[in-house]
Amino acid sequence: MLMASSAGTVFALPQLGALLKNNHQLRIGTTFSQLQCYYLDLDYQETFRQICDLGLRKIRLGSYWHELEPTENEFNFAALDWLLEESDRRNLEITLTVGMKAPRYPEFHFPHWLEVQEDTWNTVQPLDYNPAIADRTLRLIERVMNHTRDAPSIQYWQVENEPLARLEITSDRFLSPEFVQQEVELVRRLARSHQKIVLTNAIGLPSHTEEDDRAFQVSLALADAIGINVYTRVPDGNEGYLEPQQPYWETLKVWQSAIQRQGKEAWIAEAQAEPWEPEQLVAMDAIHYPSASPERMTELVQTVRRLGYSTIMLWGSEYWYWHQKNGRDHWWQSIQELVTV
Repeated sequence: MLMASSAGTVFALPQLGALLKNNHQLRIGTTFSQLQCYYLDLDYQETFRQICDLGLRKIRLGSYWHELEPTENEFNFAALDWLLEESDRRNLEITLTVGMKAPRYPEFHFPHWLEVQEDTWNTVQPLDYNPAIADRTLRLIERVMNHTRDAPSIQYWQVENEPLARLEITSDRFLSPEFVQQEVELVRRLARSHQKIVLTNAIGLPSHTEEDDRAFQVSLALADAIGINVYTRVPDGNEGYLEPQQPYWETLKVWQSAIQRQGKEAWIAEAQAEPWEPEQLVAMDAIHYPSASPERMTELVQTVRRLGYSTIMLWGSEYWYWHQKNGRDHWWQSIQELVTV
């Protein structure tokens, strides 16, 4: 029987334990951001170690332009080097995001010196239509990959983050398909033979748009793995929330089938596992929020697994540790149970 759920799905789902035990190929991972640790006033090295100790073996990292090149032509890889060395030591599987756009606000992480020189807030046309921004981005990718590509832990390169999506959180800034293809070609040329390419996409809430479909088709043509970012409750701008409706989940299944037919990997690149609240960069004023809970996270994992996704990257690792460090283990315990099922 079909049943509605608090995540907005219309599927009758089995208990999580039985679901996971019956499918040993399910891979649970997360994204880690030293930038988010800064927002939460956490030591990024301590936080990363603790998150790794949870047993998560598949982790996505970001190469943040403003951190790597704070002064023009002067690079500082200290933080990224530490994260990769720790990942190598723990034998993790790392996805490293490269380009001008990386996970966590404001996503376009331009260094200040470039913002002074160029218009990095253009929303009328793709940012890469500015030749200086495009050229510097390609040079950044080459510099980052030449520095990091021999790290044993790097198995995937994610090119940009939702590069074709026009989102309010990024002030509607976006990139062109032609430039993303150029980036992918550069990454393929520089990558080691075993390393694959990921591109990420989103489905608009409450249901998908033609723009979503066009972006997905570009990713499907270019990447080895296609990651979809899935959020089940986000602010609607009017003191309420948007939630996925049935067409959203149907699209997610259609996309998974299309990816599978081409013999590529279907990921949930971001599965919501932290709050997304109105007018808050990081939701820290309360313990519980309506937009996210461990129960909603578990339900989301059930749902996307039922739809055929076997790689699920939970979004919110720094937030879980912030709670744990402050004596609240409701998120931490739930992640432990999920990872050890």
